[in-house]
Amino acid sequence: MDTHPEKVRFEFGSACDVGRKRSGEPNQDAIEVVLPGSRGNSHPPLLIVADGLGKHVGGAIASKMVIQAFKQEFINAKHPADYPTLMERCVQKAHAAVREQGAKDPKLTNMGSTIVAVVLDQNMLYLLNVGDSRAYIFRGKNILQISQDQSWVAVQVRAGVITELEARTHPSRNRLNMAITARRPEITPFITKQKLEKDDIVLLCSDGLWGVIPESLIWAAANELPPEVAVKKLVDLANRSQGPDNISVIIARRLKSDRRTAPADLEDTNP
Repeated sequence: MDTHPEKVRFEFGSACDVGRKRSGEPNQDAIEVVLPGSRGNSHPPLLIVADGLGKHVGGAIASKMVIQAFKQEFINAKHPADYPTLMERCVQKAHAAVREQGAKDPKLTNMGSTIVAVVLDQNMLYLLNVGDSRAYIFRGKNILQISQDQSWVAVQVRAGVITELEARTHPSRNRLNMAITARRPEITPFITKQKLEKDDIVLLCSDGLWGVIPESLIWAAANELPPEVAVKKLVDLANRSQGPDNISVIIARRLKSDRRTAPADLEDTNP
């Protein structure tokens, strides 16, 4: 009898689009999927979405810098690792890199970025986020947001002052309480872990997706389409809803998963 547990394998899809409204401008979003064995990585899969702040060029530089610094620190770490501790170290390295660059160039003093990062270690998921880029687990028909928005409206929602529906259109919905910026001396990331179940689907995205497309449609695309097709569908849906922001999405799903959810209508966008 084989007592070794079966290795969990995932299939992935990722997409990053400038959006319709910002066509012709630098894409301030950045994404990365770092797989085992790629670029010297001895760790489990690492997924990252970063949403740049600080107008055009500054935001585009910051998001890529955050991902690069985070990824490099992660790859350089010994395996196996305490992933919550390692991810905290990675994000602090990323923050230090942004602060250093902002100090060197006066044009970049206002630059910054959000980040949401996930490590998929067999049946465990480790998550870190700063800002309002999100991570979800779709478990059956349940939509579980596992990241925590670090924004002004999110604090008001958690306090019961406004509803989630009101937060989506609130004038201060883009105001962040925490971000990786050149001006901020310290950051406090949200870190958590979740045990994954057999048919869980993991999705990371920027607010260019979750702020535009209803979560029910995001769930439907992730469940009914292969990850590499679903990400393209979601970008298309966001752009058909005016594409007001850059759009980033990564989907991870276990291979050979027996999916039995009912199909859903993916064409119904903001009727």
